[in-house]
Amino acid sequence: MLTIFWSYIKKHPYIYSLATVFALLSSGLAIVPNYLIQRFIDAMVNETLTNQNLGTYLALFLVSIVLIYLVDITWVVLLFSQSYRYQNSLRKQLYQRLLQLRTPFYERFRSGDLMTRMTSDIEFLGDTIGYGFMLIVSNVTWALSIFTIMVVTISWQATVISTLPLVLFAWAVFKLWQKVDVLYEANRDAVATLSNEVLEVVDGVRVMRAYGKKELEQIRFQKRTSEVLEKADHLVLYNGAVGPIAKLFTGLSMALGLTYSGYLISQGQMTIGQLISFQIYLGMLSGSIWGLSDIVLVYQQGTVSFRKVEEILTADDLVEKNGHQPLTGIENITFSDYSFQYPTSDTPTIPKINLDIQQGETLRIVGPTGSGKTTLIRQILRQYPASSTGNLQINQQEIQHYAIADLEKLIGYVPQAHVLFSKNVAYNIGFGKHHATDEDILEVVASADFTKDVARMPEGLETLIGEKGVSISGGQKQRISIARGLIRQPELLILDDSLSAVDAKTEQAIIKNIQAIRKNKTTIIITHRLSAVANAQKVIVMDQGTITEYGTPDALLRQKGWYYQQHLKQQHRAAQHHQHFAAEFPNRVELHIADAAQHEHQQRL
Repeated sequence: MLTIFWSYIKKHPYIYSLATVFALLSSGLAIVPNYLIQRFIDAMVNETLTNQNLGTYLALFLVSIVLIYLVDITWVVLLFSQSYRYQNSLRKQLYQRLLQLRTPFYERFRSGDLMTRMTSDIEFLGDTIGYGFMLIVSNVTWALSIFTIMVVTISWQATVISTLPLVLFAWAVFKLWQKVDVLYEANRDAVATLSNEVLEVVDGVRVMRAYGKKELEQIRFQKRTSEVLEKADHLVLYNGAVGPIAKLFTGLSMALGLTYSGYLISQGQMTIGQLISFQIYLGMLSGSIWGLSDIVLVYQQGTVSFRKVEEILTADDLVEKNGHQPLTGIENITFSDYSFQYPTSDTPTIPKINLDIQQGETLRIVGPTGSGKTTLIRQILRQYPASSTGNLQINQQEIQHYAIADLEKLIGYVPQAHVLFSKNVAYNIGFGKHHATDEDILEVVASADFTKDVARMPEGLETLIGEKGVSISGGQKQRISIARGLIRQPELLILDDSLSAVDAKTEQAIIKNIQAIRKNKTTIIITHRLSAVANAQKVIVMDQGTITEYGTPDALLRQKGWYYQQHLKQQHRAAQHHQHFAAEFPNRVELHIADAAQHEHQQRL
């Protein structure tokens, strides 16, 4: 940690040099009032005090006090302003690093822990390089200045004897710090865990209410807060011990100093003014040594926080380093005997797969839950390190050879878990393209079959959707995400089960629109509903990480595999739904049948 701080200080030599000079000047000036008091008292005792001397002493005393104030405020402002600059710089570095890291990293860290590192840990580091530097410089320069003036102007014997307890106090504080460091890290981790609990409660409050878990979650939260309180009590106990220890040793120091000073006065080796001045100096010296406790506390907090922040800055997300070969287009994507295994898994999720995707194709991927569909897509997105077994190539080159930024620019990805921002509809859609115009947004809104929904919203595209889209439906969330993916006009568009919350009619409309506007571009659609692949020319069925079926929907039906069985199940559910509809609305059966027939006719067309 000290190395990092020193490197930062070296980047701003003028500020820290100026602050150090002012700190030294402040320490020197702090001696002046006490020295004037000593001269004043000796003049009174010796009856040499005159009106002229008195005026001179008072004038010099006031001037020194004002100068001390001006000097102190100058260098304190310099250091604290630099502390905030350091926090800002560190927060930018951490944020940039978080944007660079990929899925394996976020599987190891929880949101509350990351939030704590971005906030309180960075603040503690800022305090260390600001307030901590101030404490070190001020207390060290203060102690050296006072010790020197006591030795030179009063008595070196009395100075040495009286400062021995202060040395012992410094040693005791250091030993205490070794224990407090462990306790502080435990307290910090408990707070991070509590933050996670709070975030989970906020995200899942509606689920908790629906399942009647409010009281149970309240009990769990109280347990977490009790754990934080318990660890905080241990930390307070040790931190609180510093004060009594300081009083003990400083009191012993004052007693030794006063006793030996009295002896020197009896021997005629010290004046009354020197005695009073010596006691004042000793109190000032004790204060500077006492400041060690603050230094230790700040350094201890900074050390723990530094370890947490450094863990992010130096974290390895296990993904290969960024390639250097530029990528301007995607002509084909090829999996050749490709196998993939998650870092935390004992068995391959994708044992072996061979697949070729050409530019302009629309590939539909179906299969049971957990069949490896999303895992396959994650390989193209480079969310995990490429496997050493087999090959994954784009344009006949290994995917890891390309610059990640170039790859990301060419892909539009709409995941299962839709990520929306607590802003308006236009912002969430326009997020997919720099400087997106209103015309761009309206065009993709229509392509996502979202125009009517926007028209019904109170403020149209300017309607706020709430945190994570809490004020809109699941189907609306999906269509906003699809519109965001379409607006960037990517070379490769991936819809990962992104139509599950819309009805079959809307699903077909969106797919039809996508096919119309992306005739020469590649699209991959992952779905559980066979209605989404009814008119597809290329469908693959995945099961346990392998391609078990391949062809057109009619060809897959003839194979009588998983696709055939799923088709029968969906037909059966559709028939049951029709029977239920007929029983509930007998007068609308004919209209319903007519709509269904028209829809089937459109599908065949």
